[in-house]
Amino acid sequence: MALKIKIKKCGMVRKIEGFKKSGFYGKVIANGKKSFEDIVKSSCKNTTLDYREAELACKMMIDGIAENLRSGYIVDLGVLGTIYPAVAGKWDENADNLQLADMKPKVNYKPGADIAAAVKGAQLSWTTEKETDENTVTDTDNPGTNPGTGEDLEG
Repeated sequence: MALKIKIKKCGMVRKIEGFKKSGFYGKVIANGKKSFEDIVKSSCKNTTLDYREAELACKMMIDGIAENLRSGYIVDLGVLGTIYPAVAGKWDENADNLQLADMKPKVNYKPGADIAAAVKGAQLSWTTEKETDENTVTDTDNPGTNPGTGEDLEG
């Protein structure tokens, strides 16, 4: 079964070349959110593995990933993908204008082939008037996934 992604048209204001411009972007309306515990429990179905054992193994793996990222390593998670340290900052035509104070550390993730394929072939459709963004999942750890609002602009 192919993934079906509902998209809501959202208005916003952006500053482009010094001028405020109105426009729109697409925002995904999700089917809800699954917790870590929900994923662990559903992954253990039809196995002899107790979900608490699987949960402990996952938490130990997450600790190992974090430790290796803190040590500056790119973490290859096999079929899950790759996690690597990165920075976000302003762009400038002149390298001398870049400042470390403008750089913010972040984590980038590149999904493995199976995970990427689960989303790549998705069927896209617009939301209807009845549908709301109750199920919109905003990634609070990565605000770059949401283009923001006009309130985010200077001036």
